[in-house]
Amino acid sequence: MKKVFFGVFIVALVGVALVLTGVTVKRSQKETPTLLMRLNNRVDGSCDITSYTTYGRFFNLAGTIDGDHEDIVLILKDEDDEIEYELVLEKGEDVTNFKTNKLINQGINLEKVPLGKYVFFIKIGDGEEAKYYTLNDQSKMDDITYYTITKDSNNKEIKIGFEDYDKKSFMVLNNEDVKLPSDIYDIVIDPGHGGNDVGANKNGHYESKINLEYGLKLKESLEGLGLKVKLTRETDESIPNYGEGSRVSVPYETKAKLLLSIHQNSAVYNVGDGGVEIYVPNHADNEFASMLATNIVENTSTIYSGNVANKIARGVYLRKFTKSDLASMTKEAKDKGYTPYEGATTDTTYYYIIRETGGIVSGAYVDDRNPDKPWNTYYNSNHGCESYLLELGFINSTTNLNILLTEQDKYVKAITDSVKYYLEI
Repeated sequence: MKKVFFGVFIVALVGVALVLTGVTVKRSQKETPTLLMRLNNRVDGSCDITSYTTYGRFFNLAGTIDGDHEDIVLILKDEDDEIEYELVLEKGEDVTNFKTNKLINQGINLEKVPLGKYVFFIKIGDGEEAKYYTLNDQSKMDDITYYTITKDSNNKEIKIGFEDYDKKSFMVLNNEDVKLPSDIYDIVIDPGHGGNDVGANKNGHYESKINLEYGLKLKESLEGLGLKVKLTRETDESIPNYGEGSRVSVPYETKAKLLLSIHQNSAVYNVGDGGVEIYVPNHADNEFASMLATNIVENTSTIYSGNVANKIARGVYLRKFTKSDLASMTKEAKDKGYTPYEGATTDTTYYYIIRETGGIVSGAYVDDRNPDKPWNTYYNSNHGCESYLLELGFINSTTNLNILLTEQDKYVKAITDSVKYYLEI
């Protein structure tokens, strides 16, 4: 059996050594129609899966197994070989809780799963003493269909769900080459505002139009990488935030992996020379956001924003609901006669375009309880898009506005280079 080890170390076996991150891979491209029948004799027990989700490129699951365990990993297994993933463990009373990662934009990178059909197992121990546990679905979540990022005009379709055999439940992943459906995209760009909603403005320059100019140029630039890119709007029009074809729905409808919402900032106070601010989802790794901010600053004449509110790194910001925000939301619900949203807490991401496009992973909660407002029909989706809000600069800064108007190509190149590196194109 050939093994290829991925991690922060290098291991050579049968003359082959590769270095990546996170997993140990024993490769096989072979799909066997009788896979469940052939793997059935390895089953030593079962455990429960309480959630399984995708966010951007990353698949994660969580569950629980009876007993106190240390040497426990998640594997994808076909007839002959295995792909092994580390787990985050937490001990409970007579149980061990496990999950693939603590951060929403890390975990099992579906782009790196080899072709073939596999079964998920929890594996305890190693060698001949190893025990294999099937995964029972206690989540009641939907099966997942994921399309890989377009590279060299090629795509793969990954389906993850449950199948029964011999009165046992098996969690199965099937990865195969496909022709990408016409309504599926890699990236969604959302040029903020539009139409009568002009956003910020100064000296006859309107944010909505600047956002659209950037969106159109960024779409063309990213398509130059071979990516399939969708704009939420292509003209100076007003589009809804929720509902079919809305800003929130398009990332779900297109099964996009990444959403970039383009905005220009403004403030009532003197912002000096302005600067860039990248807003991120909560509980995420912020490598990409930091890269965006740094590349923009290093390749244009702009600077990092001097704003310190909600700042978590240079140019990177995380805004969450405050107690005042929640009190206002509760009052609105009481006045209109509906129950306040339970999902909104001081740990919840504030900006809807980030929060509501990632489904349950990013804390989406806007359901249909408010009779006066449209709602997010995908709020409880277990398949979400990794989303960022890019405040490229401050319109109310004369210096920054001039940079935003004259250096669009430099901004677009900085963003494109960041996307290219992050998506490993």
